[in-house]
Amino acid sequence: MNINEKILQLARDLDGKYFTAKQLRGILQVKSTAERQIVAQALEDLQNSNEIVFDQRNRRYRIVDGRDFGTAVFECNARGFGFLIREDGGDLFVPASKSNGAFHLDTVLYRRVEDTADEAEIVKVIKRGMTQIVGTYDKSNNARFVIPDDRRFNKDVYIQPKRDLNAKNGQKVVVRITLYPNDRHAKPEGEIVQVLGFEGEKNVDMLSVAAAYGLSRNFDEKVNAYADKIPQKLTESDYADRRDLRSEKIFTIDGEDAKDLDDAVSVRQNTDGTFNLKVHIADVSHYVKPSGDIDKEAFARGTSVYLPQMVFPMLPPQLSNGICSLYQHVDRLAVTCEMTIDVKGKVTESDVYLSVINSCHRLTYTDVQAIFDGNKQTAERYADITDDLFVMKRLAEILQDKRNKRGNIEFASKEVNFEYDDDGNVVDVVPQENGFSHQLIEEFMIVANETVAEYASVCCYPFVYRVHDKPDEEKLAVLTALMTGLGINVKRSRQIHNSVLQDALIQASKTPYFHLINDVMLRTMQKAKYSDVNTGHFGLASKCYCHFTSPIRRYPDLVVHRILKTAVSGKMTDKALRAYADMAFDAAKQSNIREKIADEAERKADDVKKCAYAQTVIGQSFSARISGVTERGIYAELDNTVEGFIPVANLGERFSYNPQLFCLYNDAVRYSLGDKIEIVVAGVNKEACKIDFELA
Repeated sequence: MNINEKILQLARDLDGKYFTAKQLRGILQVKSTAERQIVAQALEDLQNSNEIVFDQRNRRYRIVDGRDFGTAVFECNARGFGFLIREDGGDLFVPASKSNGAFHLDTVLYRRVEDTADEAEIVKVIKRGMTQIVGTYDKSNNARFVIPDDRRFNKDVYIQPKRDLNAKNGQKVVVRITLYPNDRHAKPEGEIVQVLGFEGEKNVDMLSVAAAYGLSRNFDEKVNAYADKIPQKLTESDYADRRDLRSEKIFTIDGEDAKDLDDAVSVRQNTDGTFNLKVHIADVSHYVKPSGDIDKEAFARGTSVYLPQMVFPMLPPQLSNGICSLYQHVDRLAVTCEMTIDVKGKVTESDVYLSVINSCHRLTYTDVQAIFDGNKQTAERYADITDDLFVMKRLAEILQDKRNKRGNIEFASKEVNFEYDDDGNVVDVVPQENGFSHQLIEEFMIVANETVAEYASVCCYPFVYRVHDKPDEEKLAVLTALMTGLGINVKRSRQIHNSVLQDALIQASKTPYFHLINDVMLRTMQKAKYSDVNTGHFGLASKCYCHFTSPIRRYPDLVVHRILKTAVSGKMTDKALRAYADMAFDAAKQSNIREKIADEAERKADDVKKCAYAQTVIGQSFSARISGVTERGIYAELDNTVEGFIPVANLGERFSYNPQLFCLYNDAVRYSLGDKIEIVVAGVNKEACKIDFELA
């Protein structure tokens, strides 16, 4: 037993009691200076590994055990207090006085506060979460500071002389933190590493959001050099051991602006009434090898991120917009999932194999919807595949009906498009309307994802599944109370089933409260995530699901392709199984982290653009629906999804709040969730990204 192990055992024997270095040296019978140095080094090592902790207040040590200590991510509030977000749930509150120099998103070692249920103090910072921030440069009064855009990083950053990159006062900048203070009242220090420009200049708003979340459109020289070496046309060796599907009528259906086309489809109806559906997915894993430079970068990014007018790709453009993208009239490598589907939507046969395809058309959702709506001119332009499209429509309707019968919950989309003037300024916010052409592709991707996930599950291969747990019971009780109060009949059962919520949402669609219930139900749901363990997908009412169809823009899909290709080629050895088990676990964990960052960045970018729009309509009146009610006031949402807040003090007389009925009321008036009101856009707080409304 070495000295570290001896100290750790002694600390365990003390069962959480404090001890001094002097006491420890006495127990260990340390006498010489050399022995004292060995003990001191061992104590430092054990602190660095978070096995023991040193309390600055009483200058004593103690064991770190799971009863009182733990590690978590600190989410800070602008006022200094915050919460510890733990992997197993059960967030803990941290008062500002006990944050111990931690900043927003730091990974910390914490200790529970005695005689409290959910309070903790931060013992030390293990890893800094925000090493660079975006903010506004302020060099007035001979002082140089960057004021963070995200006020959860609740300290201005002091910029050392000659480290401001010649930024001008008022410009948006990116600052790297060079020194974090030990005193929670002191300011951190940093250096400006990028000047984004003045607020209002073209793209500065989106570049600011991207920099705040660590997103980059650029790849380093090493990755670019490797990507440049990849041929942009297939070579003779690429065709080997693949099924040649180039003579089949295969085509893509995507949005007008899409450049990374990673899925194509083909279909035929058999004489017995069954359908033969082939979903062809870009074979990205042919070009991106495990542990290569491109793969490491793709793993780090996890996903492509789509902000208004900007894309931050997971893969270099030589791949994402080049050799991997399934453009029309060029040969491309694919992984094909072929399915035979009966008239009830059941997949009776399936096969996964490597293929080479040549897309005959690059269709848009608008084109396909026009054909479905009877536009003769568009139908004539695609006369060679119009029949195929209507076969696809019949099949998609069958698949949709099957999913609905098993309890699929279909939420209303809140995606929007922004309209701009010639200078790039937002002039309107338009909710995105998805016709059946979108639903068609969605149904085909879902059935392909289920088919390959079931194949991997039956074969017991390591895999990356897309899982979605049942709603939290407490949140579900709140939702049920809301729906019951609004006259929605909610079926009672011991265990919540998909169909119960599905039925409630269908009832709500016939009332003025549909969007309200849709939003609250969506917030009630757990977050879908990636996992190497299959637990099913509640929202889709699917027992087995994965992401297979977008390897250009999602890392889990790339790992799924690698596993499938190894399996179907008969090369799944014990060594490969062990390697893929590790790869699946790592990919799921990393992708969950990166997906959360991407979601937050995309929401933030939309909010920024909505604020820019709101600034153009200050003083104008709109009809709105109350989308949230708190003791502080009410939130109201316009038809175009722009949301603002009205403080309770601006509503008039004194109000009482009823949390069960989600309303503010007094003797004269009552404001409830879902109510229609007339509002005036009163102002915009761009720093907080908030919009203020007033009652008209």
